[in-house]
Amino acid sequence: MKKYFTNGYLCPKFQHWMDILCIRFLKFLVVFTISILPYHCVQAQQDFRCAVRLTFESDNTGSVANYVLSLQLKNTKGRNVNGASILYKDRQGQVLGNTFLECLNSPEGIKPGSYGDCKVVLQRVDGEFLDTFGTEKWTEIVNTQLSYLNEIQYCDLLGFSY
Repeated sequence: MKKYFTNGYLCPKFQHWMDILCIRFLKFLVVFTISILPYHCVQAQQDFRCAVRLTFESDNTGSVANYVLSLQLKNTKGRNVNGASILYKDRQGQVLGNTFLECLNSPEGIKPGSYGDCKVVLQRVDGEFLDTFGTEKWTEIVNTQLSYLNEIQYCDLLGFSY
């Protein structure tokens, strides 16, 4: 019995098991770190290309110019997506504003695993301006706003509405 408690017997066995545990823990740490880094890099990439289109229509006041911000979105969630909250940015990544995009191409929204168009009218210049300022000034206002809103190049996805 005395031999089990001597330095010559217990310490080398204990040291051997500690070495094995330390090596396994270090291997686990390396594998865990390598596997988690790409996940965080993918999650950090939230900027998507988006753009503003100028659309025209008419209503009871006359010609209307709509500046429509749109984004193609893939639904990676397990339920239908009806909208998305975003920040819109310029080419350098500076935030220009925020808004909520509606993704209601169909009544149920974008189904899981599907793509869909999400959009919102950011600004509207209607016929009241045309009547007040005349055609030339209305066209200048429309073009000025279009050049400003064409600065929007990227959308940062913040969250979804279901």
